[in-house]
Amino acid sequence: MTGWHLSLRQAPALRVDLRGITPAVLAGLSIEQVERLPVGHGNAMLALAELFDIGPGEGGVLRFEGHLERFDRIGWQMDSGRIRVEGHAGHYAGGCMRAGELHIEGRAGLLAACEMAGGTLIVDGDVGDFAASTLPGSMDGMRGGTFVVRGSAGERFGDRMRRGTALVHGDAGAFLGSRMVAGTIAVGGRVGAHAGHGMRRGSVVFAWPGAALPAGVETMPTFVANRAATPVFWALLARDLARHGGAFGELPARRIERHLGDLSVDGKGELIFVNP
Repeated sequence: MTGWHLSLRQAPALRVDLRGITPAVLAGLSIEQVERLPVGHGNAMLALAELFDIGPGEGGVLRFEGHLERFDRIGWQMDSGRIRVEGHAGHYAGGCMRAGELHIEGRAGLLAACEMAGGTLIVDGDVGDFAASTLPGSMDGMRGGTFVVRGSAGERFGDRMRRGTALVHGDAGAFLGSRMVAGTIAVGGRVGAHAGHGMRRGSVVFAWPGAALPAGVETMPTFVANRAATPVFWALLARDLARHGGAFGELPARRIERHLGDLSVDGKGELIFVNP
């Protein structure tokens, strides 16, 4: 089988846990075996065929058709292959991914890309709070890979982020990049208050055109302006971000202003403001 096509029959009564339904797990199985795979539905288990019409797909892609807002952990711990969701997705989409590609054509719920370690996650719509962040009780957030949000993001985007690149083409909520350890976050729209709160290292780029410092950032007393020239660093970073288009497309031709902090935690991170 070169791929799978799972078409949603109807929205389930309770939330469904799709962990374990990945291209690597389905590889080599017959349709009958895939139909019998168990998934969590509330505190019970259902066969996958009770929720989806299952058939062969194309191009080696695991394709979900339908709005899956009640389906959580799509692409959970995915380590190879490609998943495409032709609709919305639930919570924890792409959580703990290590490799492969997950493309969600709609929006995603809470904790998208949480503790992601590799691969590519693209969400065409919005994502909820704590995207690219850490699971409850854990110390490290996103740890690698590329996460692209073409809509807007909720609060605490990139909380405790340690590695990787996370981009938001739209707006982002409060506490963007809070407690960030390393990595790169770039935002093409406006952001909420307390961006970079408690960050130790890493880079947060504010790329929307024609804007001064965003509300909640210009008043933070624990970041200080830095006038040191960084032409090589910015040329490399801007070129990497520019390939994603949108507000990031013209970054290589624009000048920047850097603010370093968060000094309240002896941080050495940077907030990068792109001049209009």
